[in-house]
Amino acid sequence: MPKSLHSADSRAELLRRLAALSPDSRPAWGRMSVGRMLCHLGDSMRMTLGELETRSKGKVAFHRFPLKHLALYVLPWPKGAPTAEELLSTQPSEFEADATRLRALLERFGEAKGRPEWPEHPLFGPLTKAQWGHLGHRHVDHHFRQFGV
Repeated sequence: MPKSLHSADSRAELLRRLAALSPDSRPAWGRMSVGRMLCHLGDSMRMTLGELETRSKGKVAFHRFPLKHLALYVLPWPKGAPTAEELLSTQPSEFEADATRLRALLERFGEAKGRPEWPEHPLFGPLTKAQWGHLGHRHVDHHFRQFGV
């Protein structure tokens, strides 16, 4: 079974990795600072929780099998892939405040697992609860690996 933000164990592992970050953490690739990355992940979680609207990328091929399945579950996460501009809307502030905000959003995602509807993803379109959980975990893991944790 793929890792998911719906799993308390998977979230706990990510929270341990979050605690290993510091204001001095540097990326192994890309241009994001650690603060920008924390805010980006926070914006992403807000999108997932339906609190931040995003516009569709209009790439309907990613809405269907097999491309959607390959991108969500099989292919490696590309380094430097473009993101929705809305997922870069929060500006970094103080490191600990940004980390605390992300920690709370990850926990809120876990508490929302019983919700009946989930928002559409700007690239992948409609996602199930399981797909959102896996995609969320994979996204956080990708950026934490970017910063060596």
